[in-house]
Amino acid sequence: MKGAWILARKDFRSYFHSWTGVLLAVFFLVIAGLFFCLLVLNYARFSFEASKYPQEVIQSLGLTRFVYTSFFLNMAMILIFLVPLISMRAFSEEKKQQTLELLYTYPFSDFDIVWGKFWGMLQFFSFLLLPTAVYLGWIYFLGGRLDGGQVALGYVGFILLAASYLSLGLFVSALSENQVVSAVVTFGVLIVFWILDWVAGFADGLWAHFFSALSPLAHYRDFTLGILDFSHTVYFVFFQLYFLFLALRVIEARHWKTS
Repeated sequence: MKGAWILARKDFRSYFHSWTGVLLAVFFLVIAGLFFCLLVLNYARFSFEASKYPQEVIQSLGLTRFVYTSFFLNMAMILIFLVPLISMRAFSEEKKQQTLELLYTYPFSDFDIVWGKFWGMLQFFSFLLLPTAVYLGWIYFLGGRLDGGQVALGYVGFILLAASYLSLGLFVSALSENQVVSAVVTFGVLIVFWILDWVAGFADGLWAHFFSALSPLAHYRDFTLGILDFSHTVYFVFFQLYFLFLALRVIEARHWKTS
């Protein structure tokens, strides 16, 4: 595990040694800030016009649900674009620069390499997410009252969703030597997962349950509502372990080629 942490730190720092990492940070923070500001402004307008809405609607749309639930759901869509750009360089760049074979000469196991790459990406994403905590202070400064538990669960769900997408992107990157191909394929698969959630909304009966069970967004939605369901956590953990296992098998395949 020590080797994995060493690689994770190395990969985390590498994002800030290139324009790609800086541009991704700017892209994420600008979009996140824009979404949040628009949601706060919409809530302010909704509050001023509250008399126009039925009482049950007003009671069901508190500040936390109106702003933060919508914020996390909107940012889930941004992940579809962000994750492929983060994960595309994990193995593809190493292969392109022919540094992957050099990495194999170090006393790192295949597990260390895969786990280190994954944690490096997740650390970078968590670093991008950290400044959004400032939004909480802004809300309290404006006199708003938030459900801290619901907001915390929203962040937990968002990190679990991002980690799942990153594990998928890591697997795709391990398959390809081209960063663009890796990003496009990852984006395409994430779109398919998004479509599964859309199809589940139109399906009936067993088909609706089937598509919902497969869709990451369906499992993520309860987190944004402040609902803690252990089955959703299990889903995301197994999702990550499955694609990390596949990435590990791809890396181990070099032993078969040389034997």
